[in-house]
Amino acid sequence: MNLCPRLRGRPRGQQAAISREDILHKAFIAFAQQGYEAVSLRQLAGDCGVSDSLLHHHFGSKHQLWQEAADNHIAPLMNTLTANLENLAKSHRPAQALRQNLPQSLKNLVANPMALAFIFREGDNNNERSNYLRQHYMRPYLARLDDLFAQAVNEGHFRPIPSAARHVLILGFLRSLVIPAHLQEELAPHLQTPQLTAALIDEIATLLINGFSTSQHLNAFGATPHA
Repeated sequence: MNLCPRLRGRPRGQQAAISREDILHKAFIAFAQQGYEAVSLRQLAGDCGVSDSLLHHHFGSKHQLWQEAADNHIAPLMNTLTANLENLAKSHRPAQALRQNLPQSLKNLVANPMALAFIFREGDNNNERSNYLRQHYMRPYLARLDDLFAQAVNEGHFRPIPSAARHVLILGFLRSLVIPAHLQEELAPHLQTPQLTAALIDEIATLLINGFSTSQHLNAFGATPHA
């Protein structure tokens, strides 16, 4: 059973119809690669083989299309991250749950480069779109991480590091994997294959968690304390 209705438009080659899901996917990629302002609905309609009027009829304004594309792609990713985190939190102490969750969540995010590009591109702005992503997706997840971190601090496993410092370290590393900028040469050898990238993520995640941990609990997490 096809749950995605076919949208009839002007034929392009052999293609006379395109699903709503396909249009949202094309829109999401365009917003991630070009940015909101650079995306033309006329060009997008042409790429989808539909008329401008049909695109407006089914999706409304450009902002409405952006929001539906965001919900269609970011929500499943964040739901997966949240579900994985909650499963770990149910079966482990907070510190151990966070230790296992950090590399796992980073790998899940890096496996979705377009989603990360979409998030970070909008995150550079301070507008209705960036606020939407923060309020609906980023802040709820970070708040849950902060809650577990506070529990780990209360149990004596983690040091009371300000949330801003932790978020900068983790999101800064994640951003550098998507937008290497001045670190292109240094990161290139680590980004050549998924295996190399996973190894880098494991190493950074271990360094971060060990930096969060109190010295007396480093051994419990598999680390070797400094002499």
